[in-house]
Amino acid sequence: MRVNVGDPALVGLLLDYFDDEADCVAVQVGATEIEVALLGSYSNDRHNDVVEDLVAEFRRRQRQQR
Repeated sequence: MRVNVGDPALVGLLLDYFDDEADCVAVQVGATEIEVALLGSYSNDRHNDVVEDLVAEFRRRQRQQR
């Protein structure tokens, strides 16, 4: 799945997360895009929850820095 995350700093955060996961492969395909593939996993609910938390925390910190 290709995902445009909209912020280059968020790309690095998500790539770090997926790099630590054994059932995922993620690569950066653009300044703000990543391609994510789940390997042998039919349920991605856990990843969805973690990614939502990572993005929410990232955006919260971005708002605080302004």
